[in-house]
Amino acid sequence: MEVIGYFQIIKDVAVSGAACLTAYVAFTGVSKWQDEMSGKANFEVARELARSMYLLRDEISYCRSPFTAAHEFPDTYRSGLGNHTNEEHGQAWAYVYSNRWEPVGKALQLFDTASLEAEALWGRDIKDKTNALRKCVRSLQVDIQAYISNKYNGGESFEDREYAKKVEFGIWDVKKDENKLTTSINTAISEIESIVRPHLARNINL
Repeated sequence: MEVIGYFQIIKDVAVSGAACLTAYVAFTGVSKWQDEMSGKANFEVARELARSMYLLRDEISYCRSPFTAAHEFPDTYRSGLGNHTNEEHGQAWAYVYSNRWEPVGKALQLFDTASLEAEALWGRDIKDKTNALRKCVRSLQVDIQAYISNKYNGGESFEDREYAKKVEFGIWDVKKDENKLTTSINTAISEIESIVRPHLARNINL
């Protein structure tokens, strides 16, 4: 074979090798870029879900405060010197919890939005866990309604002390082991954290 032929073979091999190397580098770069973009998307969703979850937790805690300050009641109720009808008692407590519930409702909307984004990325598992916290919010709302209803009917609903205890432990964040709603809220938050935290940690290491 002539020398020129050898040079042509070497040239073809070199060109082919360079092409393969270029393709490999390009593929590796694209793959890394995709991983980084996916990691950033997961981080953003995880951060928003965690932020909205903790906001919701704090607003629920305030709403469930067992202490009710005088300024939370309507002016007309405070000036009544305790001479109120059942209707007025009901209206006063409805006023208190309406104001307490408003920030909970807003926080829940943010949490719902973040939960949908998380579900789109992570699937059914995160949906089940966010639904568990949402169920706690709904339980609190039902207990608040029951408490206000009891004020309207002059305490008749709470003649059943077991029922009264269940409702009161729902609306009040008393620090007792038997407070089922507090335990359920803490458990739901812990379950969500178990999914969120790895995504937050992974982004730091990218």
